[in-house]
Amino acid sequence: MTMNLRTSLLVPWCLWAGSTLAACAPEPGAPLHDSAAAKEAGADDARRPGNPRNTAPPTVSGDPTVGSALTVDVGSWSGAAPLTTSVRWRRCDEAGLACVNIAGATSDTYTITGEDVLHTLSARVTATNAIGTRRRVTTPVATSFPAGTVCDTSGGAWSAPATLEHVIVILMENRDASEVAGNSAAPYFTDVRDLCGSSSGYMDNLFTWDINSLSHYLALTSGSNCNSGLGSTGSGCVTDDNGPSSHQLTTESIFEHADSWRAYQEDMPSNCDSGNPASGTAYYVKHNPPAYYTRLASECATEDVGMPTVSCPGTVGGVCSTPTGAFADDLADDTLAQYSFVTPDIDNDMHDGSVTEGDNWLHTYLPLILASPAYLRGGTAVYVLWDEEAGAFANGPIPNLFVSPFVQPQIATATMNHFAALRAMEDQLGLTTHLGCASGTKPGGGACPSGSTADLRAIFGF
Repeated sequence: MTMNLRTSLLVPWCLWAGSTLAACAPEPGAPLHDSAAAKEAGADDARRPGNPRNTAPPTVSGDPTVGSALTVDVGSWSGAAPLTTSVRWRRCDEAGLACVNIAGATSDTYTITGEDVLHTLSARVTATNAIGTRRRVTTPVATSFPAGTVCDTSGGAWSAPATLEHVIVILMENRDASEVAGNSAAPYFTDVRDLCGSSSGYMDNLFTWDINSLSHYLALTSGSNCNSGLGSTGSGCVTDDNGPSSHQLTTESIFEHADSWRAYQEDMPSNCDSGNPASGTAYYVKHNPPAYYTRLASECATEDVGMPTVSCPGTVGGVCSTPTGAFADDLADDTLAQYSFVTPDIDNDMHDGSVTEGDNWLHTYLPLILASPAYLRGGTAVYVLWDEEAGAFANGPIPNLFVSPFVQPQIATATMNHFAALRAMEDQLGLTTHLGCASGTKPGGGACPSGSTADLRAIFGF
């Protein structure tokens, strides 16, 4: 076969492969290149006389939030009678692609469940008569939890996504569990605990004896307070609250393992400030772990940011001043990093301030998180933790909250600690490495404290 270049550009490739024209030429009037949309629409039989044709596309209406129902209008169709339509609801990715059929969802209405968040939903309408079949798919609808969602009090046993978009950690200071949980001085904490997850077995047992605050912050974010070892046995171990000029850890941390991170430090006067305290502020670098990791040096100046302090009264149910700054903006603008570490100032974290002041601070910031687009999409888990107990050498329970739209109300009793929390965060972010004692083994070898590998995701369902 001989043809010039101009002709060759108009001939399908299959002719070059030795096929006959009849085997590969498109039907008259059909596009040269088929598409997934054309296949979905039944393009192969669309031109047959009397075949179903869509004259007005199907649409979906309704509130696209968990617990609400969507309804499909099948649109308008022409074609030889009798002509019937059927519906199949499909769950797609956030871009409306990679769709799969939802088992049993074949009616005109579909009630959204927790399985649908972080997805879009569409309905495929199929029109059929004796001559052929034609399909049309509705525009994908993004789903979310309804405004006002805190945790899952519906009784629905929904599975959280395998990988979350965001983990937010808020670290408070130096209180025994009995000082906060169920205490009339902390009504907001208790209200959230009763709606979400908490544990009476969350222990201050990272070290064989009581050590300073900084060591706990480092352990929560790297699995140890040392480069190798744990406590005061190993290399590079941090056993005091001195600043970064005294302690520089070369170990890895969850900050660098996450796709993106940001630390929000209340009342910090400049990014990655090393003040301990910074002059004229209630900010202490000993509560700011990124400043101690040498591997974060290039990012600390941009991702370790201050947030203006809020003034919180010491009266139960008191209202703090209005939050402003990077954390409030990132929540409202849906620009959170994958991993966020939030440190209230030395008064609002209950270290120097009262339990009630700290409770009022939580009542100021947690509602901002719960109302954020990231949280309502269902891909955010929130940890409210305390670094250690108030009493030295006690090794007992410390307050804690686990918050997610997938967490059902419960108070667990299983033994767990900061290493187990780090392990859960790593799993939620899709990380394949468990740092330090989150793996169950000390850096350099040896056993870790009881509860270090407790499966918090399984316990709390988030």
